[in-house]
Amino acid sequence: MGTIVVVLDSDTPNEQLLNAAKTYATGTETEVLLCRVVDRDQYEDEVLTKAEARKRGDSIEDIESKAEAEATEIGAEYFGDEVQYESLGVVGTIPEDILEIAEKWDSDHVFTTGKKRSPTGKMLFGDQAQKLVLDFDGPVTIITEPAE
Repeated sequence: MGTIVVVLDSDTPNEQLLNAAKTYATGTETEVLLCRVVDRDQYEDEVLTKAEARKRGDSIEDIESKAEAEATEIGAEYFGDEVQYESLGVVGTIPEDILEIAEKWDSDHVFTTGKKRSPTGKMLFGDQAQKLVLDFDGPVTIITEPAE
């Protein structure tokens, strides 16, 4: 039995992404690792903002625990008892931390979202999904989200 990593990188889960992962996992009897990623730069900005206001920010451990709880809740809602899954919360960066997690969990496949961008936009700003495709040693399924 293999493992797939499903990257949850926003507060709102992408139903298409979760349905694609569910279909794949059900058809291949694969375990799913739901990985809720909180962007490290956003976390650090929030801590600095709170520090300037003389408020205490949440620790990385607290944020990762909350993110893991979110992933567990999403898994229960979308997978129920149909798919075997585990949850993980991470304060980090995509694709770097996802590549490390995929290697650590000996993952066969990564499911993630990508942003719709023009070729110029991708060249100038990069694309996390594109970097995963290039650097992950296995298939990557990308569900495209509209540009923000």
